[in-house]
Amino acid sequence: MKKFFTIFMLGFIILSFNNTLKAQSCDMLYFCVKYDGKEVDCSDRFTTGKITVMAKLQKAIYFTKVFVQADKYNPREGKFEYYKDYEFDTDSDMTYIYFRDIEFSEKGIYRVFLLDPDKNTITSALVEVI
Repeated sequence: MKKFFTIFMLGFIILSFNNTLKAQSCDMLYFCVKYDGKEVDCSDRFTTGKITVMAKLQKAIYFTKVFVQADKYNPREGKFEYYKDYEFDTDSDMTYIYFRDIEFSEKGIYRVFLLDPDKNTITSALVEVI
């Protein structure tokens, strides 16, 4: 019985580890105060002002022009509404990209998108501005 339990636990640990790796193998968008050769003070909550949006992609971005778009949540309507967007130039082979000086001058919850030149979503994430 002890041998069965040990084998069962070992199998469970291996499967859990494998699922964790799969869960993290996707494109990610996240936020930092700034990027200065390294990420500085990453979070999902910031005060009003400028932040840096970070993108980690599984494959090269392919595009030489992309957009970072922010939509602000409107609690009265119960939906996100366009707030603003920024255009950036990129190298087509980039997989790790930072987009600095994205300004959030109003408090609220924002859905931020990384968009291709045709405005199709590459990846997205939420950030709160307090």
